[in-house]
Amino acid sequence: MSAPEQLGRLFVITGAQAAGKSTVGQALAEGLRKAVFIDGDTIGGMVASGKASMSESPTVEAVEQLFLRYAGALTVADVYRSAGFDAVIADNIFGTFLDDYLSIAAPAQLHLVMLTPSVDAIYQREEGRRKNAYRDGFTVESLVESVERGTRRVGLWIDNTNLSVAQTITQILQRVDEAVVDTSEFDTEPNEEAL
Repeated sequence: MSAPEQLGRLFVITGAQAAGKSTVGQALAEGLRKAVFIDGDTIGGMVASGKASMSESPTVEAVEQLFLRYAGALTVADVYRSAGFDAVIADNIFGTFLDDYLSIAAPAQLHLVMLTPSVDAIYQREEGRRKNAYRDGFTVESLVESVERGTRRVGLWIDNTNLSVAQTITQILQRVDEAVVDTSEFDTEPNEEAL
């Protein structure tokens, strides 16, 4: 019987839509020795019927499905991490939902990277994409505001406005210790010792 694999690291790349999450996340995973890339949009896209989309004023069902999306991506990551793979998740996690995400992820230690390009950079990137992330009442300005003013400052925040993908990954790897978030303070599971 072979020795158990060391648990892989968990990287979470986030930011407003068109901040570069998927591009940076995929490239980061490809540059690591043994890694998987998990796109939150792919996990969310698994809902075949009954999908409730997020909006500026989301329904309870939309928020529940967002949390299922988060939990699904983390579950896939855990399967691979237990086999020694590093896992890189890219998803929309900001504003008050960051605390919820960290609670769902608890007690796992993760490396959180918040990409914070300028509003102008996001508009330029959005024009070059095949999908429209800004619908259902969302605007570039409102999401950047949510990231900048409504999100807990944990992990590594990188202004990637003028950085290439390679430069962004270099920043992540050089500053990986700054990205570490201990999710144990967000763990909402009852403490067995307290029972």
